[in-house]
Amino acid sequence: MKEKAVDSILEARKNYMTNQSKGELLVLIKEYAKLELYKEVNRYIREFLEKSEDIFDIMEISENFPMEIQNFLKEIKEGIEIDEDFDADSLLEMGELLWEIGSPEEARDNYIKAFESYNILGRNDSAEEVLNTLISRYHDDQDVRELKIRDVKGELYEKFAEMEDLVPQDEVDLRYALGKRMHEADLLSDAEENYKRILTLRKDHKARRYLVAILRDKNALEEALNYAGKLEESEKLDEYYSLALSFKAVGNKEKANTLLREIYEINQEYKDVKELFEAKREEKKEIVKKEEETFVEMDKEIIKTTGESVVDEKDKGEERIVFL
Repeated sequence: MKEKAVDSILEARKNYMTNQSKGELLVLIKEYAKLELYKEVNRYIREFLEKSEDIFDIMEISENFPMEIQNFLKEIKEGIEIDEDFDADSLLEMGELLWEIGSPEEARDNYIKAFESYNILGRNDSAEEVLNTLISRYHDDQDVRELKIRDVKGELYEKFAEMEDLVPQDEVDLRYALGKRMHEADLLSDAEENYKRILTLRKDHKARRYLVAILRDKNALEEALNYAGKLEESEKLDEYYSLALSFKAVGNKEKANTLLREIYEINQEYKDVKELFEAKREEKKEIVKKEEETFVEMDKEIIKTTGESVVDEKDKGEERIVFL
């Protein structure tokens, strides 16, 4: 059941990324709700309502929402009279027409229906405009006086935000399955999000290494290093080595050398780190030696000219400490 839901989420996510279909977004919301992953449900509902403003479509897929939200949507739906044949704009036009031809009561009914439709759709500017028309034309009408602007979408978002802490007991396993499948499908931002969520719940989970790989591949090297630092020693060495190569590739040789030195301090026999480390040390020593020889020659010339050396006696013979 859950494996099928994971497959459905993956397919819907890929399809939505390709064609930005409202239908695929609804499938995504529905499938995440089946898995009780309400953080994603909340996010994609926001995205859906920003695109379509049609909360009725959300009501149609609400069977797997938390009961509190199902009851909220049911109360909203039952609290208004929806005309199946006309949308809010059409109802407003009809109200204006009826007002112009001298049918104020019928006009009033259409204005109220338009207001309620705008209100539930979250089109608050339009709802406020219709409400002002109603108040100006029917200021003594008790029903009109009781009409209030309601931020239905905002209330829905808040309720889902409250639900985000209601997570399934097997959330770690679910997110790992999702993360792996999305990683394999190159949906890297989705995979990254799931891996990060897992690590907030279980710091020692194997998702950490997959996360390091994603971050390294997208050149978020400092963040990758931060996560790699909490790996077990053998895995840490592997990732530090890979990150050293990545830092070197982007021109940060200092960071690369720092990582190689850390590996060397943990395990001198790891891969070719010893050879790299010692070769680098010899290279540095050779540079220092040449600098010292040059300095000595310069000092000799100064002695010939001034009769004095620029080298302090206490510095003579001191060995310089060489770091990578």
